[in-house]
Amino acid sequence: MTRVIVVGGVAGGATAASQLRRLNPDIEIVIYERYRDISYGSCGMPYYIGGDVEKWDSLTNMTPEKFRDRNIFVKTEHEITAVNSKENTVTVYDKNSDTEFTDSYDYLILSPGGSPKKLPAVKDAAQTFSLHKLADLDYIVKFIKENNIKEAVLVGSGYIGLEVTENLTKRGIKVTMLQRDERIYKNIEADMNGVLYEAMTEKGVTLKLNTEIDYVDGGKAVLSNGETIDAPLIITGVGITPNTEFLNSSNITLKDGLIPINKNGQTNIDNIYALGDAVMTHFQHVPEMTIQSALAWPAHRLAHIIANQLAGDRSITHEGLLGTNIVKFFDYNIATFGLSEKDIAEIPHFTVDQKQKNKSGYMKDASPIHIRVYVSKDSGLILRAAVVGTEGADKRIDVLSAHTRLGGTVYDLINIEVGYSPPFSSPKDVINMVGYKAIEKAEDL
Repeated sequence: MTRVIVVGGVAGGATAASQLRRLNPDIEIVIYERYRDISYGSCGMPYYIGGDVEKWDSLTNMTPEKFRDRNIFVKTEHEITAVNSKENTVTVYDKNSDTEFTDSYDYLILSPGGSPKKLPAVKDAAQTFSLHKLADLDYIVKFIKENNIKEAVLVGSGYIGLEVTENLTKRGIKVTMLQRDERIYKNIEADMNGVLYEAMTEKGVTLKLNTEIDYVDGGKAVLSNGETIDAPLIITGVGITPNTEFLNSSNITLKDGLIPINKNGQTNIDNIYALGDAVMTHFQHVPEMTIQSALAWPAHRLAHIIANQLAGDRSITHEGLLGTNIVKFFDYNIATFGLSEKDIAEIPHFTVDQKQKNKSGYMKDASPIHIRVYVSKDSGLILRAAVVGTEGADKRIDVLSAHTRLGGTVYDLINIEVGYSPPFSSPKDVINMVGYKAIEKAEDL
C-alpha cells in the first residue's frame, strides 16, 4: 500500500491529508505534528483574545480522533528531525516518551511552517509571549486573567502586532507598541498608512518609534531611548523563521531557508512535496519574481493541488501567487497584492491613485477609500495594488486580484460591472475610475 507521511498538521498539512483521503480511500496517511494541536485557525487567535471569537473550540477544525475516524493517523508531539531522501525515511522524535525512531514513506509532504523570531532582550522574561500556536493563546489568556493585566507592551507592527493590539485594547488593556524603526506595517506604502496612526490615537494606543527593549527588570521594560515603562505583559510579533533546519542533510534544495517548489508542488526531489509558510514559489502575474506567503489561502490551495497530484490528476497545477492580503485595525482595512515596492522599482511602470467615497457620496455613512495601482508600461498588467479604507477595501482588493489573475489589464477596469446601489458603490466605482485614469495617464507617457 502506498504510504504518505505529512510533516506538520496545521493548515497546509492537515488540509493536504484530508483532500488526499477524499480522493483516495485506500492510501495510507500519517501526520507528524511537533506540537500539541492540529488543524486549527491560527488567524482567528487574536480575535479570541478580544472576544470576537467566543468559543475556543471554534478555532479547531479537526482532532486526532476525528482524523482517525477517516483512517488518517495523527501523531502529535512528534517532531521530524531529519529526512533521508535516498532511503525514503524520516527520523522522528517522540517528545512524550523521549525516544527516537525511523519511519518510511513513498511520498513525503512537507508543511513545517515557521517559528516566531526571538528577541534576546526579552526571551528570559516570564511575562513574554508570542502568538503562534493554540498553546500560546492558552498561556496568554491564562496569564491575563491570573495577573489581572491592565497594560501590555507589543513589539512589532506586522499582522500579529496590529491584530493583537486591537484585541488587547478591546479587552480593556492599555497597549504600548514599540517599532524598531520609523515605519509601521511595511506591507502598505508609507504615505498610505496614516490611518494606522489615526486609529492608535483614537483608541488610546501609545506608539513609540525607533525604540526597542534593552532589557526587562521585573515588571518594567527599559527601552533603547532611555525610558522605563510598565511591562506586566510583553507580546512579540517580529516575523517568523522557516522550520527547515531538519532538511539541511536531506538533499532537498533550500534557498534562504525556504523550500522552492514547482508547478506540481514538488521540491527538487520527485516524491517530496511542500506547502505552507516555509515554501518559496513565484508570482502568478510576474513569474520571474519569487514570493514567500505565510498566509492561509496559498496553503489551502497548494494542499488541493498536491493531493490531486498524488491521487494521479496531473492536470491540476500551481500557477503561482499574487500574495493578496488584508488586515483590519480597528475601523480601518488595509489590503495589498503583488510585488513589493522595492521589486517594482526595477520594472518600467506608472502609478495611478484614486481617492473617492466607497459608495454614493450623498449617503451619510459614505467614507473615503484610496486605491493605488502600479502598472506595467509594457503590458498594462497591475504589478501591485494597495487599498485603504474603513469599508469596502476587501471588495476592491478581491476584484483587482481576481481581475489580474485572469489576465485583465488596468485598462479593462472600465468594463468591470459593479453591483451598483447607493449603499454599496457609485455608478462609476473607484475600480472603474482607476481604469479611466490609467487610460489617460498612458496616453501622456
